[in-house]
Amino acid sequence: MKHILVIATIVLFVTACGNQPKKKNTNQPNKETTAAVKKANDKNLKPGDKYVESYANGQPRIVKKMERSGNKLVPVYQTEYFENGQISKEGPYKNGRRNGLWKTYYKTGELWSKIYFKNGLSDSITTAYYPNGKIRYEGFYTKGQKSGTWKLYKEDGSIKELKHYVIK
Repeated sequence: MKHILVIATIVLFVTACGNQPKKKNTNQPNKETTAAVKKANDKNLKPGDKYVESYANGQPRIVKKMERSGNKLVPVYQTEYFENGQISKEGPYKNGRRNGLWKTYYKTGELWSKIYFKNGLSDSITTAYYPNGKIRYEGFYTKGQKSGTWKLYKEDGSIKELKHYVIK
């Protein structure tokens, strides 16, 4: 009788342990969305070359056009992509910082926003759009801070709200 009870207990224990759902290892990256970085060695890059990081599916994730500044190569233009191949963001660099007009896009390719940078800080008018092309909001940045009156629009184009920002 003791042997049957011990065997039944072992079988119950093994069965209970075997039916536990496997716990997902959250420390492991998701292979479908994690970028497989394919970086060129900086020593092998020449002015005009492109530095490319790619997704695991082979699509480019970041492409930087490189130029020489002194004794090192620096990006002069960067294009970032969604995993589906559509451009997500693009714009120029100067002295290693965002400088000039940068554009961001929806995954479907429509323009999402335009913003100007100066020495790495947003510093001019910015405009964001709905997927239908109508303006979502427009406002001004001064040295990276929202300033002045920002206009927020409804999707039909009518004004939804006005916000006023004062730089401190």
